[in-house]
Amino acid sequence: ACHVQAGHQKSRKEKHMKKLLLPALLLAATLAHAENTAAAWKSDDSNITFLSSKINKALNSITEQSGFTSAKSQLSATGDFNMTIDLASVKTNIDLRDQRLRDWVFETSQYANAEITGKVDMSAIEKLGEGETLALQQPLTLNIHGKQIPITADLAVQRNPGDKITVNTRTPVILDVKQMNMSKGVAQLVEVMGLSSIVEQVPVSFSGTFHR
Repeated sequence: ACHVQAGHQKSRKEKHMKKLLLPALLLAATLAHAENTAAAWKSDDSNITFLSSKINKALNSITEQSGFTSAKSQLSATGDFNMTIDLASVKTNIDLRDQRLRDWVFETSQYANAEITGKVDMSAIEKLGEGETLALQQPLTLNIHGKQIPITADLAVQRNPGDKITVNTRTPVILDVKQMNMSKGVAQLVEVMGLSSIVEQVPVSFSGTFHR
């Protein structure tokens, strides 16, 4: 009889433990999901390219693509977006030209980075299913060379497996040399390269994969 009673007590304890265990597991899963949802999206492989068009003395136009090799982006759970671009990482595939851009145009000794900030509607992004794409007209602020410039980026945002999103500009953002206070440096390039002019409108494109 004692063995039977002990068995019943053990069975009741096991049932009680199971009743406690299930809510604990559910709570842990809920907290883990909430923590993941609240985590910031980060991108360390942001790809930023720009086109520059130069006009030679014969008035022929040559357009070349260049870019930056170091840029980091973050998007918080509340939609605060920040991108920092290391202007010294400019790459045109010609070392001397890279140095002239750093020294004369970007003046990286004084303005080391460009920064882009904005507020993103996270509810629309969080609703995306895997493989789905969202088009955004995203207002942003570009802080570069001591100037704060409002811009709008035409973006495509796609949700991918592995809790990742890719972001691409659908059309380039057009930046203006004068607006960025870089005309003096560009004029130096025109002179030393023996050009007629360099087009002051610069199309800039972005692509990056974000994870959390």
